[in-house]
Amino acid sequence: MDILVGILAVVVGLTVATAGLRIFFLLLPIWGFFAGFVVGAAGTTAIFGDGFLSTTLGIVLGFIVGIIFAVISYLWWYIGVLAAAGTAGAAFGSSLFAAIGVDANWFLFFIGIIFMVLFILAALFINFPTWLIIVGTAMSGAAAVIAGLMLIFNKIDRADLGNGVAWDAIADNWWLWLIWLVGASLGIGAQLSSAAAVVLPEDKWTTARGSYSV
Repeated sequence: MDILVGILAVVVGLTVATAGLRIFFLLLPIWGFFAGFVVGAAGTTAIFGDGFLSTTLGIVLGFIVGIIFAVISYLWWYIGVLAAAGTAGAAFGSSLFAAIGVDANWFLFFIGIIFMVLFILAALFINFPTWLIIVGTAMSGAAAVIAGLMLIFNKIDRADLGNGVAWDAIADNWWLWLIWLVGASLGIGAQLSSAAAVVLPEDKWTTARGSYSV
């Protein structure tokens, strides 16, 4: 099962990293569902101390929260931009400080929160949603690929996916951090090559619709 989940993570990660902008609207409800699923399942783990996805309650709550997140992401597409920006900011900030030698988990968490807020504010007040989507999806996709490979080669357990273990491994290892950075950069380059074909809605608070020029 770990190998299957790892392969799925690699495939999804590659797709998101290299084509995140073009499939942004298609994936919004899907991303929302998975984000909500992880929040619900991880919340159950944090409250009851069970392993990630190891109980029926965690799976059921994950599905319920996932559906709620999916609906919200569909109704207001810019929430997806904010989520992508916040995720990218938290990952970038905590990984950057970990790469320069900071190893206190509480401090890295605090730094991640600060960068997450800064990136979300940038998404709200700076009118560069295309760049935010490209950077956010490229960073998240590259991290998913690394997590999938680590799962395939038994470097992490499936039960740890909801606990940020993959991000911790990237932050604590110069080589993994460099691979993640290069992978995200390649993803950004791949998306920029087709960015001109994507037209985002002028209204930020509308349903998830996208159009593409021929």
